Amino acid sequence: MVVLLAVAQTLFQCVLLLLLTPLTAWMLEELPRWVNGEAVSGPVRHVRRAGLFWRAAFRQPLAPGMALVLAVSLLSLAVLPAVTTGGALISLANPLLVGIFLLVGRLMLGRPSLRDEGRRVLPAVLVLCLTEALIALAAPGADGLGGLCAMLHIEPVPGLEGALGACVLALAISCPPLREDDMLQRLDGMKDRAARDMARQVAQVLNFAWIFLLADLALPISVGLRDAGLSGWFVGLAALLARVLLVVMVLVTLRLTAQERSERLTALFAGVALLLALAGRFAT
Repeated sequence: MVVLLAVAQTLFQCVLLLLLTPLTAWMLEELPRWVNGEAVSGPVRHVRRAGLFWRAAFRQPLAPGMALVLAVSLLSLAVLPAVTTGGALISLANPLLVGIFLLVGRLMLGRPSLRDEGRRVLPAVLVLCLTEALIALAAPGADGLGGLCAMLHIEPVPGLEGALGACVLALAISCPPLREDDMLQRLDGMKDRAARDMARQVAQVLNFAWIFLLADLALPISVGLRDAGLSGWFVGLAALLARVLLVVMVLVTLRLTAQERSERLTALFAGVALLLALAGRFAT
């Protein structure tokens, strides 16, 4: 029964997160325009396109590269903790491993400029390694994000949550989600319009998987425990929506202030994360 409940929660989590994907894409695209005083459209178009994509994906096979990127994105959505840590694949929720898989998927999407994309991906890999090291330093024995969430519920770790927040800012600055013009450049050589539209939808799922990873790293304490009960489950659901919205607001702010891909800010927040983790470690 426990295994069946864990599998059911994982499936529900994937469905819920895929429903949030077009809404998140709409916010990333339209909120900067709204802040600048431009006319914006509702999320209906994004939701309709997502529905058409999944209908087509079940009827016709994707290109091998696109299928692999989609598989990596869906696996990330399945293993990371969303509402509670009761998922069937929670033991695989290692932030470094999941993050590297998503960054590799980003490199495989379309035909990116390897030089430009490498300048974004390499700092993100270094920050992910720093994040893993800080978790090992401040919370030794934590088994991935699931173990970290459980540990933080039992006893807060001084400095760690602030350090993780700084790491998330460094990741959001160094490697923000792909924009529409990024996708147009990557898919410039693709002549088939249907295949190009499907590739854009795959990019949206990949973008949301990256945002979801940042959200879990930013506020792991907001994830409910496996045995939280019905009330704890609803609290965890509200916390999921809140932390995803928080990360979207941060990304929109970075875009509006033209601070995306700033190497100096990335290094600054990575340094702040290290200082916070060391200060918390020596304070205990």
